[in-house]
Amino acid sequence: MTPNREAITQNMEKLQKGQELCFTIPATFGGGAAVIQLNPDSGKRYILKVAKDLAAARSSTPYWSHDKAKHIAKWVADRLGSPTP
Repeated sequence: MTPNREAITQNMEKLQKGQELCFTIPATFGGGAAVIQLNPDSGKRYILKVAKDLAAARSSTPYWSHDKAKHIAKWVADRLGSPTP
């Protein structure tokens, strides 16, 4: 089941340092994986990383960062990201 923007935002706001949210992006939107993490260097700034697979996304450079969770949550929700365990 694909979560909506509000659900993703709530999960993002619960993140602690070292935790991440992982999503699979369907082929319709280019496929691959998206990982959301907290920036380890500053306060509440979220980082979005994307790549063709989960391992590559985790080690890639940030695609986008923002201090508001809703902007990154919207990006994932608009691309029908489904959570990966």
